[in-house]
Amino acid sequence: MAWIWKCLMLFLVLFGDHVIVDCFIGINWGRSASQNLVPSMVVDLLLQNDIPNLRIYGPKPSILVAFEGSPTAIAVTIMKDFVMRKKWTNVKSMDDMLENLIIPPIQRGVNIQTLIIVHEPFTMVRPILWNITDVFRQTRASLDNNNLKYIRTTTSHFTDVITMTKKPSEADFRPDIKGTMMGLLEIINKTNSFFTYNIFPITSVEQYKWPMEFGFMDNKSNFTVVDGAYTYTNAFEFLFDALVVALEKAGYPDMEIQIGQIGWPTDGSKDATVENAERFYRSFIPHIVKNRGTPRRRNISIDVYLNSLGDENRNIIEYGAYQRHFGIYAYDGSPKFPIDISGNGRTVYPTEAKGTVKSPSRWCIFKGDMSNKALVEAQVAAACNMSDCTELLPGASCGRIGYADRVSYAFNALYQIQNQENQAGACEFAGLGALTPIDPSIGECKYPVGILTAETVDGGIQLAENVFNYALNTGISSSASPACNISLEQVFFVLPMYIIFLVLITK
Repeated sequence: MAWIWKCLMLFLVLFGDHVIVDCFIGINWGRSASQNLVPSMVVDLLLQNDIPNLRIYGPKPSILVAFEGSPTAIAVTIMKDFVMRKKWTNVKSMDDMLENLIIPPIQRGVNIQTLIIVHEPFTMVRPILWNITDVFRQTRASLDNNNLKYIRTTTSHFTDVITMTKKPSEADFRPDIKGTMMGLLEIINKTNSFFTYNIFPITSVEQYKWPMEFGFMDNKSNFTVVDGAYTYTNAFEFLFDALVVALEKAGYPDMEIQIGQIGWPTDGSKDATVENAERFYRSFIPHIVKNRGTPRRRNISIDVYLNSLGDENRNIIEYGAYQRHFGIYAYDGSPKFPIDISGNGRTVYPTEAKGTVKSPSRWCIFKGDMSNKALVEAQVAAACNMSDCTELLPGASCGRIGYADRVSYAFNALYQIQNQENQAGACEFAGLGALTPIDPSIGECKYPVGILTAETVDGGIQLAENVFNYALNTGISSSASPACNISLEQVFFVLPMYIIFLVLITK
């Protein structure tokens, strides 16, 4: 056996610099949405699309329980609200968090591999979490004390932790956070942790005033950045190497970097389109899968979480309305565009979510009464404030429709978010709204119909009950009042549907 070890050591000495470990392509699942896919559906989507890693935000038990026995490696993000003790009031420390929210799902077979300790604690658009180093140290110690040393730890950062420069070689951490960042980097280095970096090329090209073409990796941009011996043809490599330089200046030239979020949105601005999203992933994923690295770190493996699984119509808008439209899937679980997660360059659509059921085909539209325009505008403002109207912005998918159609879109957006609750007057809008069975969509501007979802994982019973309840009221009325009478035909329709769903969810 000794000769085997000698050969292995000789191999590492001769070729160690060229040994490459395969990366993974994972995905984010944010749930800042009015309607979310049932977690068990997401488990199936990941398996069917061969996506091995998932990042979630907060250790929500009703999500984690769905992954019991699943091979999917989970990265759980501990959110700032928890650290600030604004949520989970029954959990007072990191030890409590592990004991109550992390260890139980692990014991039941959930494959938690990473804890991301706070999402973007140093970003300029939110209050800075100055005690992040202490939180990181406490969390790491709690993991070690509970025999969970295999769980890796990290903290995710947006690109704004780096000063904006014309060249990566000039990059450094922002002066206001540099002292605290140095302490965080020290403990990351000591604990075999890694640096997680969130990159959104569409945001960076706007902030740096680069041509939009620089956001893609298909070498079609005429704009390049020459930095000594290195040439940059796209935003990703520029931003990645800017962090590499900042880490080198901090004394950590070899620190592992993982991409915690990256993607391209499909709506909300003129450059956020389905076509551009497909174009971005078509060149980005093969670049990662083939371990091409960057000019300063060539031929390296970079683990990546794509952003994201679905749209989030309740996401906070900080950089642009497109932040709500990063989903590879639409709200109903249908894929928006071809994307080959394997990186082989195939034109293939992801598997569609199985089991989603749409609400009845009815929409809330504007009656057209313009006698009181101030009232109309007030109702639109209220509807958009409680729903999502980012599709109506200039350059977005519904940005060119007429005034009356825009009012209808706003009314319908809120109506669907409220699950078509006609009893509560969801399509009233001070007498300006009316229901219709005719799809009012105009070209690429789609007026959505909601989906029946269950926020908690309960074997699907809640989903089946939702289907049952909604099927009882399939009639279309011109008023906000629903038809409450149940016909014999409806009974024969509803009962089989209910039984079918119970059979499907117990398979």
